[in-house]
Amino acid sequence: MNKEKWIQCANEKGFESFEIYQSQQKGRSVTWFDGQMETLTTNNILGTSIRGVYQGNMAYLALEKVEDEKMGEVLDSLKEQAQTITSTDLAKIRKPEKYEMVKNTHHWVEPSMEEIKACLESLEKKLLAYDSRIIQVASLGWEQSSQTREIINSYGMQEKDADCVQYLVASVVVKENNIVMDDYEIEVIENLKHFDSDAFVAKLCQKALFQLSATSMPSQSCPVIFSNKAMTSLLSSFMGLFNGDLIYKGISPIKDKLNQTIFSNKITIIDDPKNSDCLSIANFDDEGCPTQRTVLVHDGVFANMLLDTSSATRLHLESTGNGFKSSYASDVSVQPMNCCIQPGKKSLETMCQEMGDGLVIDDLQGLHAGLDFVTTNFSLQCNGYLIKNGRKEKAIRLITVADSFLHLMNQVVEVGNDLDWKYHTVASPSIRFKECAISGD
Repeated sequence: MNKEKWIQCANEKGFESFEIYQSQQKGRSVTWFDGQMETLTTNNILGTSIRGVYQGNMAYLALEKVEDEKMGEVLDSLKEQAQTITSTDLAKIRKPEKYEMVKNTHHWVEPSMEEIKACLESLEKKLLAYDSRIIQVASLGWEQSSQTREIINSYGMQEKDADCVQYLVASVVVKENNIVMDDYEIEVIENLKHFDSDAFVAKLCQKALFQLSATSMPSQSCPVIFSNKAMTSLLSSFMGLFNGDLIYKGISPIKDKLNQTIFSNKITIIDDPKNSDCLSIANFDDEGCPTQRTVLVHDGVFANMLLDTSSATRLHLESTGNGFKSSYASDVSVQPMNCCIQPGKKSLETMCQEMGDGLVIDDLQGLHAGLDFVTTNFSLQCNGYLIKNGRKEKAIRLITVADSFLHLMNQVVEVGNDLDWKYHTVASPSIRFKECAISGD
C-alpha cells in the first residue's frame, strides 16, 4: 500500500482529513492430545482500515485487500458514505502530539517447534502421573502471537508499535466415586527454558483434586472474600461504569457522581496503558492519542472517566487516550487498558485468618447474563471454599452470590496484595467484604 499516494488522493478529493490504520497479526497455535500433536495452526493477517472527514462528517471503511489502482474508487465510496451521515457530532482525526515513550520490559524468546513439542509431551505425562484420580488431560496447548499496528494520517502523524505474547494452557479431568470435575491453568511464558513445569503441574492438579470434595452450603449471608480471579472477572464486567461514552449517553449508573464518593475509601482504581508491570503497554491509542495514567477512583471518590476523542469532544473534555479497536475492522470505542484496583498490604492467607469463618469465592459464572449493568445488581453462580477458624476447610460449588456492585464496593473490609496481571488488561487483588447473600441448599 502506497500510503502517501492514498493521502494525496484523499486530499485531492476534498477530504478535510484522512487516516490509514494497519494491523498485522502473526501467530502459531499447537495443541497436544493423547501423546501426539493434534493440531498446528499458523496465521499472518494484515488488516487495513481508513477514516476520512468530508464536509464535517467522519466515514469509515475496513479493507480486506488493498489495491492501489482502486484507491480512487474506494475513496469515492468513502466520500459517499460521509455524505449520508446526518450526525451533528464534530468528527475529528487527531494531529500528532509529543509524548514520553515507555518501552515494554518483556523479553520474549520464541521456542523452536521441537522445544514446544517436547514441553507438551513431558507436561502431559507429568499431569497424568501426578495422581491416579486424574483420568484425562482434556486440553493442552501452546499459543503465541505478535502484532504490529501503524497509524498514518494527513496531518503528518506516523505512529507504529509492536506487541507479543506467548502462553501455555492445560486442563485436566479428575474422578473419584463417580464424581467428575475439571479445572484449567494458563501461564504466560517469556522463555520456555525457564518454565517450571513441576510447579505448573502441582498447581493445576491440586486445584482440580480439591474440587472432588465440593458440596453446596446452606443459604445465608456471611463474610466473603472474592479471590483475585473472581474479583478481576467482576470488575471487568462493570468497567463500563467509567466509560465516558456511556456516561454521556446517560447509561452509566454513576453518570452524575463525578467527585462524589461511590466506593469504600479503601478502593483506588487506576488505568495506566504505560504500566510496565503489565503484559502489554501502549504509548498511544488506536486514534494516535498519547495514553496517560488516569485515576478513576481515589479513596472511594469517582475522580475521572475514560475517554476517546469522540466522547471527549461531546463532553468538552480531553481524551484520556482510551480509544481502542477490538480489531482492525472495528470502530474505535472507549476501552480500559491496564486498569486495576490498587493492592493493599495483606495476603489472601492473612485475610482468611482475620475473617475467621466465611467463604472465599474463586470463580464466577454467567457474567454475560447474570448481571444488570444499569442497576449493578448481579446474581451469579460461583465456586469457592469455606474458611473455618481462619483455615481453608472444604470446596464449595453449586451456590449463587447476589448483591449490587455499588453496594458491595462500599462493604470493603480489606484489599489484598495479590494483584496478578497475567494476560488481563483489567485486574484486581483479592478483596474481603463484610458479607454477601449466598443461595445454596
